[in-house]
Amino acid sequence: MKLLVLSDNHGNYSTVNQIFTEYRDKVDYIIHCGDSEFSFEDPIWQLVDVKVAGNMDFSPGYPTIETLQTPLGKLLITHGHLFQVNQGNQMLFDLALEKDAQFVFHGHTHRLYAELKDGILLMNPGSIAQPRGEIQAKTYAVVEISKDFIEVDYYNHQSVLLEDLTHYFKLDGAD
Repeated sequence: MKLLVLSDNHGNYSTVNQIFTEYRDKVDYIIHCGDSEFSFEDPIWQLVDVKVAGNMDFSPGYPTIETLQTPLGKLLITHGHLFQVNQGNQMLFDLALEKDAQFVFHGHTHRLYAELKDGILLMNPGSIAQPRGEIQAKTYAVVEISKDFIEVDYYNHQSVLLEDLTHYFKLDGAD
């Protein structure tokens, strides 16, 4: 299963449209973790499977949390601002346990990371507009999930793979 995960574009419509269009037929799900600053009714969302509200999304209609059951487990998607992600991901981890989710995708911090914590993937794709932290690349992520592994690949806003940032997790029980 492959997912495109994007967050915190803060406008930047043409780049987002280009990325969504490029990946629509290459991935199983397209996920946006908030702060698009697009109207909830914008036609661009027809390309997206899951979208949530960020703290800068003022158009009514956006949910703050979404879950999606997939053949390989439940995805939990939120922006993160309501879960103190600037102080860490413990609240998101606890929410994943509460919602029985195996994969958590969020934004807000504009800092990319991927962590496997007690069998739960917690991941932020970074920002394609305003990166923060030590990695100053404008990024989004493509996540491949199988029963044996999870691979998180980060790409810059021009769709160039940033190989040094790839995270690979072998799952328990995999050969």
